[in-house]
Amino acid sequence: MILKITNDFNLILNENDYRDFVNAIDLLSLHCPVCGVVGLFILYGHYKRFVIIDDISSGDSKIQIPVQRIKCTQCKSTHALLPTNFVPYTQFTYLFIYYIVTLDENDDLITSFEVALQTIRKVKARVIEFWDSLFPDWRDFKQNDLKIESLKRHKILFGSTQKYSSLCVPPTEL
Repeated sequence: MILKITNDFNLILNENDYRDFVNAIDLLSLHCPVCGVVGLFILYGHYKRFVIIDDISSGDSKIQIPVQRIKCTQCKSTHALLPTNFVPYTQFTYLFIYYIVTLDENDDLITSFEVALQTIRKVKARVIEFWDSLFPDWRDFKQNDLKIESLKRHKILFGSTQKYSSLCVPPTEL
């Protein structure tokens, strides 16, 4: 998985936004997270992924995105191209997880997404444990600061045994 780190928490709201995101990526500048070679990627199909977005005004809070896969021609490994507002291995976006943690589980914004209460509680407990361990004063943070601090530690919270890398890092002025 290759992630593009940005501070835009609503980067992808529909299939066209995702397509624009992929088209803006320069495959020649990417490093393979497996072998480290630069610029030897080819487009290699896609897979469908449902993503819960926080745009309930459109009536579609769950969208389907054809996630682009790329293949390293050196080591033959394949990787998905994801923006950081998509949380790896889930249907959630960062902003939705932020709402889960900071709002009451019965808040209309959360219940409107029709996500199981058990899932909401599980995600909330995991994220709170993470935030408590890395920045215990997170409850005093401003909304954007909390999101940015969480993104900086993306691999710790949402990593897995699989490798993934970043296309770029958050701006240093943050």
